[in-house]
Amino acid sequence: MSLRQPIDALDKACLAATRAPWSSFAPTWKLDLSGDLDVTLFQRALDWTVARTPWAAASIIDGEWVVPDAPRLIIEQSPTEQPIVDRFIDVSRQPVLEVVFVSTGERAGTLLFHQHHALADGRAFLEFLGDFFTALAAAEQGASMSPLPEGIVPRRRQAEVITERGLGRLIAFLRGAWVSLSELAAAVLRPVRPLPSNTGTNYEGENRTLHLDVPHSRLERWREPRKKLALTANDLLAGALLKALSRWSPAAGEHSLLFPIDVRPREHFRSFANHLSNLQLRWTADATRSVLDQARVINAATTKQVSARLPWLRVLFDGLMARLTPLSVLQRALLDQRRLVTNFSFSNLLPLGTPGADASGRWRTTRCQLERLRITTPCVPPQAVNLTVARSGDVACFNFNFKETAVTEASVAVLRQLFVESLDELDATL
Repeated sequence: MSLRQPIDALDKACLAATRAPWSSFAPTWKLDLSGDLDVTLFQRALDWTVARTPWAAASIIDGEWVVPDAPRLIIEQSPTEQPIVDRFIDVSRQPVLEVVFVSTGERAGTLLFHQHHALADGRAFLEFLGDFFTALAAAEQGASMSPLPEGIVPRRRQAEVITERGLGRLIAFLRGAWVSLSELAAAVLRPVRPLPSNTGTNYEGENRTLHLDVPHSRLERWREPRKKLALTANDLLAGALLKALSRWSPAAGEHSLLFPIDVRPREHFRSFANHLSNLQLRWTADATRSVLDQARVINAATTKQVSARLPWLRVLFDGLMARLTPLSVLQRALLDQRRLVTNFSFSNLLPLGTPGADASGRWRTTRCQLERLRITTPCVPPQAVNLTVARSGDVACFNFNFKETAVTEASVAVLRQLFVESLDELDATL
């Protein structure tokens, strides 16, 4: 009998960004590999990983996740990566994940994991990739493929991250309603000013990315100075981003920055699903303000919201609203009406590391190793640019994702360079 499970509220929200043929909200994890790259071994490892996480081979049919009786994904091969990054995933007719190998040299290639975002968030997918490399190491040693002793990785509901019960749960729901409705009221009464990435209207072009590698040791050198300043690494990186955006945009007035937040309980909560909430921060563009001052703005706002547990409080109310709203209404709001609520999104995956990696933070087996982990995350209107960053061996890879028909590559290159200059300012200051 196949596994079936109703889609959750966040699954539905991700599906709202899906419209054939141009919009498939599907990030692509690009694993640049070197060594003895054997697609047959990759397939054995993928078979093992999917046996443990069968939801990766599921489709979404009539509002339900449906896993076939014998879940399996077949690795394709392609001469280039761009067609895969742009390929529309029809979730009702095919699995929500596809894996493609692109050979780039005699002992080099890129393994692409193209997943609809409804499938999983960054933490869950990094754990999936860690399992894949564990399986690949076993396959190279000729071990038999079978799920790990703990069995199938579950797909848990978003509401399970809220542990309160009874009256406490009701209070959390009501406080979350106040948080979300207040934020909506602010968006209507105090609309944000657009950045250059919010003015384009054509989102039918390619999903592109300009990557920036920053040595991880450089970020580590900030550790002691930032501790003395009571700032986090995320504060500093977001401060650098705000300084860059302030110099990039001529628009005065308020803007907003969104941080996706993992709301899983910190212990005993393994789940292959989306468990995200967010922090939405208001900020004012000011090219004269230092990166450190911008970091302090970020710290003050995030500390206040996290201390009040606002991202967690809004889970129950936001989930109910998503469940009650028809998918067609969500799609029209997101893809057609395009109200500007969030100017820019910054997803920092660095704290998640690379599960199952060696001491250097690199996935490696006896026959191959990861040289670079890149990510292309499609942009959703009216955000034609977003930024993600993840650990890639001994570097942090910043991914400036953009929709080429809504903002020019030259403009995004300017933003990337301004971000580089902001990091240089941090080095000089710290």
